[in-house]
Amino acid sequence: MMSYQEHIRSLAKEAELYRTQGLFENSRQKYEQLLQFIEQKQFHGYEGLADQVRNRIQTVDQTLIEIDQETDSEELAKDTQEMIKDLFSVARTKEAARVEGALALAGFGQHERALREFEELLKEGILPVVAAKNILRCHMELSSPDKAVEQFTEWVSSSNVLSAQELKLIREFLKGLLKETDSSARLPHLDFTSEAGNTAEEEQISSVNVQLRHGPRRGDNIEFKVTCQSGNTISVDIPERQRDVADAFRPGLRLPEMQCYSPIAVFKASGIVLRKTRFSRGKNRGNYMLDISIDDE
Repeated sequence: MMSYQEHIRSLAKEAELYRTQGLFENSRQKYEQLLQFIEQKQFHGYEGLADQVRNRIQTVDQTLIEIDQETDSEELAKDTQEMIKDLFSVARTKEAARVEGALALAGFGQHERALREFEELLKEGILPVVAAKNILRCHMELSSPDKAVEQFTEWVSSSNVLSAQELKLIREFLKGLLKETDSSARLPHLDFTSEAGNTAEEEQISSVNVQLRHGPRRGDNIEFKVTCQSGNTISVDIPERQRDVADAFRPGLRLPEMQCYSPIAVFKASGIVLRKTRFSRGKNRGNYMLDISIDDE
């Protein structure tokens, strides 16, 4: 049975995780649960902790107010964008923090700002495949499939930007994005022979099998088709009609037993849910998307 101290740490960690994922309403709810637990138990010496939790709630409330004030604007204020980027400062390295900050901007709908960030990352050679894929994704979110194809064509003609193997991976990724949007834009063919050998991070996962650990379908094994992949992070879609399945997942959930399928192999892995979002427009409107980070076992 979880001790009081462990319960407090668990609630605090979950609240902070929601906050770093931009899920501020969920974060506030967890902080409120934490505050109520501390006040009900009246722990000796925890008065300072209660004050810290109240300050966290005020910070989240202020963030929600700022977001609400900007809902009629296409772009959040620059300082708010910087705040969103800073939410991901927990990354182990400065480079990883920059990537996660750009991903946060994109996840928050700030695609033009995120696009500029990913372009800088690619220019500096920081996680080039991740940066390139997200540049294309930003163009697609900005309803510019032709611009995405134009950008990819420029990379093909610039041999010093991306390797042959990287271009091959990115072309397949863009092909999937164009198919999802029913775009008529045509991709250029790659005339070169791709480099031999794939790293573990370049392994393309086509589907995953996950056992549900929560909800009414707990214990069921569900197979998901992978819609896109950036490094070891995959995205899967859950139809709106399967909300009971979507409800079994939340950001931060550890998936200890996963079966991963690629065109050339089947392997076991563990993972963690990074983000759960719901499509608000397009043909997938109402569906859910999970971003899962995969760790090879």
